[in-house]
Amino acid sequence: MFLKRNTKPGRLSRIGKAMATVRYFRVFIVSVVWMTLACVNVGAQDVQFTAEVDQNTIALGTSAQLTLTVTGTQDVADIPAPSVDGLDIRYLGPSTQISIVNGRYSSRKSWMYSVMPLKTGRFTIPALSIHVNGRAYATEAVEIEVTDASGTTGVTSAPLSPGTNASLDDKIFLVLRLPKDKVYLNERLPVKVLLFMADLSVADVRFPEFKQAGVDMDKFGQPRQYDQVINGKRYRIAEFDTDIYPTRAGEVTVGPVTLDCNLVVRSASARAPFGGGMFDDDFFNTFFDRHEKRPLTLRSKTSDLTVLPLPEENKPADFAGAVGQFDLDVSVGPAEVNVGDPVTVKMSLGGEGNIRAVQPPAFTAADNFKVYDPQIKEESGIKKLEQVLIPESEQVTGIPAVRFSYFDPALQEYQTLTKGPFPVTVRKPKIGTGFTVIGATVGGEATGSAQPVLGQDIVFIKEDPGTFYVVGERFYRSPALDCAAVLFLGVWGMLYGAYRRTRKMTTDVAYARRLLAPKEARRDLREAKRLLPREDTGEFYDALFRALQKYLGNKLHLPAGAVVLETIQSRLAGRVDEKWLEEIRQAFSECDAVRYAPARPGVESRAQSYARIQRIIDALERTIS
Repeated sequence: MFLKRNTKPGRLSRIGKAMATVRYFRVFIVSVVWMTLACVNVGAQDVQFTAEVDQNTIALGTSAQLTLTVTGTQDVADIPAPSVDGLDIRYLGPSTQISIVNGRYSSRKSWMYSVMPLKTGRFTIPALSIHVNGRAYATEAVEIEVTDASGTTGVTSAPLSPGTNASLDDKIFLVLRLPKDKVYLNERLPVKVLLFMADLSVADVRFPEFKQAGVDMDKFGQPRQYDQVINGKRYRIAEFDTDIYPTRAGEVTVGPVTLDCNLVVRSASARAPFGGGMFDDDFFNTFFDRHEKRPLTLRSKTSDLTVLPLPEENKPADFAGAVGQFDLDVSVGPAEVNVGDPVTVKMSLGGEGNIRAVQPPAFTAADNFKVYDPQIKEESGIKKLEQVLIPESEQVTGIPAVRFSYFDPALQEYQTLTKGPFPVTVRKPKIGTGFTVIGATVGGEATGSAQPVLGQDIVFIKEDPGTFYVVGERFYRSPALDCAAVLFLGVWGMLYGAYRRTRKMTTDVAYARRLLAPKEARRDLREAKRLLPREDTGEFYDALFRALQKYLGNKLHLPAGAVVLETIQSRLAGRVDEKWLEEIRQAFSECDAVRYAPARPGVESRAQSYARIQRIIDALERTIS
């Protein structure tokens, strides 16, 4: 009632505005004071450098996380991963944290590393040091104990004897097996490459690579997988089979064979994302486990092979180097022809041996025959030949016999297969058959067409010349009009083409990306070429991989995250030659070897990688529209 009697509404509004101004001024003063105290605290904050691992005891086949932390400053360069024998330490990435609590400012910068053990035992990550404002700061050494995981994986394995350390090489390794150590030159030798895996998870297993001088090799088939218990330990085995053929006599060292794969490592630091309480239960820890892929290259041991030369005794004159056991099938048809008609000879050569290096016994010359070059193809391990022979005389009575000689390593002697001769009846061509020449006569009779109708071959004299016209130029016959019409059509065609192209570029994203792919690739390759002579191989291979990744993504209309080797090979299968798929796989391997592993190739290797990417892009531009 007091306010209602003595205070006017306008005065109340002015009082409210004044109080709001006072509140804003107080907030401003508090903010200034708080920021001043924060700046003082920043200058007074101490610098600390620490190292810690999330678990000091881990199992072989898992990984731990090493964290290097600097508090009190942000002015610290990236810290390289420490090197410890028996541990594979790889950089994961940085983390920065800034907090202000009760006016106190604090900053923290961390570097995370993945630590994967390569064998069991005790390991020490040495003390690391940094320099900040001319002062050195060091961490303490970190101890890690690695135990064997066999007892916790549910896989039967033999326990280690006292004093014996388990190694990653005992859990995954590659074996090259030859059935014998002595073969003849060009003899077929089956080869097995076995991938042994125990207590580990492996992904992205690629076919073995076998590069051997003096040996020819077939492609590896699809692997066969099975389990086998060896010395009380159960191994999962992937078996790759192929055949090799020695191409030079003497002592030959076979191998080593290499195989690339990814080792799937469970991070020992995995935690439930909600933390604490019921989520610390083993069930939730297992459910929220993290896994990472670590590239791994396996290498087998070598094997010695003695290659015996082929004997000179009793070697047939027509022997062309075939070694193995072969079958020859020959057919000739038709059996009755006229002079000048073709006779087709068909051969099929199969068996056990290097079919790719063996040729069926084609005809090179024959009496009274015109011989054409044979057509040879290979289907399902069988060489097939078709050759055309044309008899030139009716005196021909048959096709000569066919001989094929080879060396049988099982019998250790030469064998000769003989097929034929093949009887063929050749007749003279009948009169009126074959080619007919119009107007020619045979026996006084005309072979041409009927007599022409009177008046079709005579131009009569005109009695009336008809209407005369003035001879002169016509407008519609003017060369200028013709040029103008051609010019108009050309300009209209170019404008219409430009319109269609612009419209398609704006509406068809896939077409636009395909069109721009070579231009962007050339720009990225120029950047990679600029980095080629520098010592920073990682930056060069990043640029090289970026050029290939962007080109393949634009060419195949894929997002950047989908440009992986498996997707590229599935998209290009059947569209490009197998050679270029292998080139792409090699390019990905070279880039990944430097980007994710400590490989440091020289300038010559980098130049070869650069040339490979150029060849791949040029080949895809020619083959993919």
